[in-house]
Amino acid sequence: MKKLRSKVVKALKREFTFECTISSRMNQVILNVKNIDFEQHLGQLIQQTQQIIDKYFPQREEHLCLVIREIGGNNQNTFKIWKSVY
Repeated sequence: MKKLRSKVVKALKREFTFECTISSRMNQVILNVKNIDFEQHLGQLIQQTQQIIDKYFPQREEHLCLVIREIGGNNQNTFKIWKSVY
């Protein structure tokens, strides 16, 4: 599981267009975003994250838990991307 999370972090760092820091901690991939209207852009953040993960890791054998946090704010969203169905 740790290997997939670290690969996901690398892929997100390469492709993600929003200004953020990306890390992996306690079985989660964490995106700390800054300089955005969190509620307005949350859908785009989730969609872009899902697209990048599907692009690089279409066959996943485990679920991924992701956390998007607003730096300097109180907003946070946690969601899962489910493993692939064979």
